[in-house]
Amino acid sequence: MQCVSDLTKLRDGVIARVHTLRRIVSPISLPLGSEERRALAFATIELDNTIIVGLRQFTKSSLLRSRTAAGARVTTSVSPQTAEEAAALVLKSLNLAAYQRMKSPATIQEKDEIVFRDPKRAEKVLIDYTASNLTNLQLALSLNAVVFSELKTCRHFFSHRMKSTFQEVKLLANNTGVVNVDNTEHFLVLGRPATGVRFLDGWLSDVQNFFDLAA
Repeated sequence: MQCVSDLTKLRDGVIARVHTLRRIVSPISLPLGSEERRALAFATIELDNTIIVGLRQFTKSSLLRSRTAAGARVTTSVSPQTAEEAAALVLKSLNLAAYQRMKSPATIQEKDEIVFRDPKRAEKVLIDYTASNLTNLQLALSLNAVVFSELKTCRHFFSHRMKSTFQEVKLLANNTGVVNVDNTEHFLVLGRPATGVRFLDGWLSDVQNFFDLAA
């Protein structure tokens, strides 16, 4: 995904990715075989990547005056002309010390961009630069989507597969009312006690609904 002139294009790209991941994980059920375990790990990592890239491009596209789903062009207090200029403004908003250490660059290449998976960070950027689509983002935030706080724990396990990262998964499970989790893949396909919806399925829906409203 790249910066877009129309936020619905970004929304559609995110949702298409969610649909692809849903097709992969929907048929999976207990007991889990090795292929199912690999598929669950892949879907978890890719969903987290989708969040990170989606939020990054949403934020930069907003500063570049993209159109919202309602057809209105975003207005801001800044006027970047390129994605690299927008990236510099994002870094200035979210990590001023790092921005100053880089000698306050006018542009930042993609490899040097700040990485974030918390949509409240995107909100800070839109507030700092008086973006007119702030209301849309805040509407999406009002969903209180748990994916942004929960998914990263499982992603970190699959990325590192250490005892400490599994302990974090077990803590997440306990905090959501699930006990005796013996592996991360099993946790992903358990139903959340409050709703019965599988954790990974719920996270997929959270991402789809969030970006739909944010556009």
